[in-house]
Amino acid sequence: MRVSLRLLRYFAAAAETGSTTAAARLLNVSQPSISVAIRELETLFEEALFARDVGAKMTLTRFGVRKLAEARHILGAATAFEVDKSGDAAAGEVQIGVFRTLAPVYLPVVLRLARERYPRLAVRFVEGDLAQLEDWLHGGQIELALTYDVGMPDDIERELLAELRPYGLLPAGSRLARRKGSVSLHELAQEPLILIDLPHSREFLMAPFWQFGLQPEVRYRATSLELARGMVANGLGAALLITQAPASSQVSAVVEKPIREDTVRQPLVIARTARAARTRASELLAECVRAAVEEATAARTRPLKPGA
Repeated sequence: MRVSLRLLRYFAAAAETGSTTAAARLLNVSQPSISVAIRELETLFEEALFARDVGAKMTLTRFGVRKLAEARHILGAATAFEVDKSGDAAAGEVQIGVFRTLAPVYLPVVLRLARERYPRLAVRFVEGDLAQLEDWLHGGQIELALTYDVGMPDDIERELLAELRPYGLLPAGSRLARRKGSVSLHELAQEPLILIDLPHSREFLMAPFWQFGLQPEVRYRATSLELARGMVANGLGAALLITQAPASSQVSAVVEKPIREDTVRQPLVIARTARAARTRASELLAECVRAAVEEATAARTRPLKPGA
């Protein structure tokens, strides 16, 4: 038996959807066709691609993770070959991962720029926390990631896009918000704290306080930027954040204040594994990511319209 693109597509769809039924629905084929394709591949490789847990979502084995990365690389090249009938180099498919709190700020801009500049470029994306993005990069599920440089191993290459400073987020009617100028960490530590509770993020956001021997009371923990901002807007506490809100979603119920102390800065990077292939499609998308960061930063420097 020879490996066909059809078998690879069926295998990739099952891995991405977590079930043969969902994969069949996605590809508009019968469910047995997906199951047979997986069995054929496992017979060829003489090794299991999925763990067999009855009633649970299909989970890739370590061997399956490696083969999925290879399958996606082959399918991406095939897509570029099929789509690019006119010799257009700006075609193909690319997978990007985006840190969950960064996605609302930058990903819509990245996708718009990619569609405007390279309409034949197919962009697929996933959102995750820092640990997930690292795993997906190593496993080959994504080719590049837009993320923060926090605790990344040496085998992941980073391209610095910006260095972001922490800022305090306060309810608009609070005493600290009404006062002009910056806010100190000592003042912020006196307020009930709403903490972004994601792997690595929580430690990094507490580090500025620890740097000055401060231990604020954490009242609530949120796993999304939107929830944290909503809590602050409702007067439930203050937050120390790195990721800026999209300019289009800024509201008058919260006030962003620069931090008075000179503290840590967070590198915003494009991350890739050192062994990752630099495909034409991934390079084009990286170009759009750079432009999106520049555009989003510029948008935040413009004054908001009344009522925005």
